[in-house]
Amino acid sequence: MTGKRQSTQTAPWLTMIRPTARRGASPTQLAVLASVILGLGIGIVLVPHGIWALAHSAFASLFVGASLLKITAVLLAQAQAQASDPKIPSRRDPALPVYSILVPLYREADMARQIVDALKALSYPRARLEAILVVEADDQATRKALCAARPPRWMRVMTAADGQPRTKPRACNLALAQARGDLVVVYDAEDRPHPHQLLEAAMAFAEGGPKLGCLQAPLRIPTCQGFFARQFALDYAVQFETLLPALVRAGRPIPLGGTSNHLRTDVLRALGGWDPYNVTEDADLGFRLAYSGYGTALLRLPTYETPTRSFRTWLPQRARWLKGYLQTLLVWTRAPGRLKVQDQITLWVTLGLSVLSALIHAPLMLWLLIQTVFAIIGHPDTRWALDLAVLVLGWSATGIAMRVGANRTGFAFRLSDLVLSLAYWPLASLAASKAILQLILRPFHWDKTPHQPEALRTAP
Repeated sequence: MTGKRQSTQTAPWLTMIRPTARRGASPTQLAVLASVILGLGIGIVLVPHGIWALAHSAFASLFVGASLLKITAVLLAQAQAQASDPKIPSRRDPALPVYSILVPLYREADMARQIVDALKALSYPRARLEAILVVEADDQATRKALCAARPPRWMRVMTAADGQPRTKPRACNLALAQARGDLVVVYDAEDRPHPHQLLEAAMAFAEGGPKLGCLQAPLRIPTCQGFFARQFALDYAVQFETLLPALVRAGRPIPLGGTSNHLRTDVLRALGGWDPYNVTEDADLGFRLAYSGYGTALLRLPTYETPTRSFRTWLPQRARWLKGYLQTLLVWTRAPGRLKVQDQITLWVTLGLSVLSALIHAPLMLWLLIQTVFAIIGHPDTRWALDLAVLVLGWSATGIAMRVGANRTGFAFRLSDLVLSLAYWPLASLAASKAILQLILRPFHWDKTPHQPEALRTAP
């Protein structure tokens, strides 16, 4: 390790990112929201039955549409799954580019040795490799733990200068300003990338042409015990093994994962780096790449992660994701013409649908429960059967996506996982409520997810 390096200033290009989540909602967006709320309020007063019937039909249509999209994604993802094995160049190839690994760390003393060991396991030639481990100025415990892990000389610890907002994308930007690589990748403290992942990415960039701006590695959960861990793993399986492959197959932009996205350094700098005010800077960057005319593809070799294992850790993480999705929606709908029509549709199908489904899951389940009770006591509502059919359709489509995604990752999917998901999904409404509250009161606050080290594992 070459010792710690203090980041004292940002590069000029980092102050030029546009559009940014720093602005929040525009006056036009606030006016549209107020008009919708006012219109609904007037409608409930004047024609309550008509408004509730309209809302009921809209929710039913939403769930049917989402179910059909999941089935379509599964079918498109199958073609991606049948592709040939990844191309891995020789690590002695003199044409291999210089690679920079950025690892933002905050309060990760327990994970320091694991991430150092995971990076040491990479098979990329050391002469063309650097890792920048970014630590906040007040995080002495993580810095000491990194030193105790005895990282090799090609890894260095960089101290992030004090500043706001204190977020992961800001730390990544500070490291990006000092990166010397032609390619750059971001890993989190709990990540265990496949040893050949950088080699696969280097080959894919070489063959993909200059307009290939980003490669996303699939994120997988290798060990899953407990309710939240298994549901979390299935979330990842659906996202990275069905939805994202389907979007790539269709030529659409993707909301990037928060880690293991590989980028051309010059492209990333031209885009202004990551938006430090967006708490899902990865999702934002996926659409920023599309806006600038760059494509995104998927790697085959995965990165393994540690799941959240309790409600206490799951809730703030999911709320942060949903808050970031809302920020990204606000950013890219201030001037809808920035994105192509099909990309704007993709934005709403991915991020918008995720937020909306999270908001209405608990109310929908409560409504169905009430209808079921009325049906049992002999006073069924005529819409009860339709509601149940819509829910069964959505449940079945999700189950298919879970099963297909799990099979691709080697995850032992059980029928009980699908049954228990009925208790898991409504919890997203709590996370969505917290996300909206934080968006208003603490828009740039970053809820830290604690991690515990696991045995190093790079293959299923």
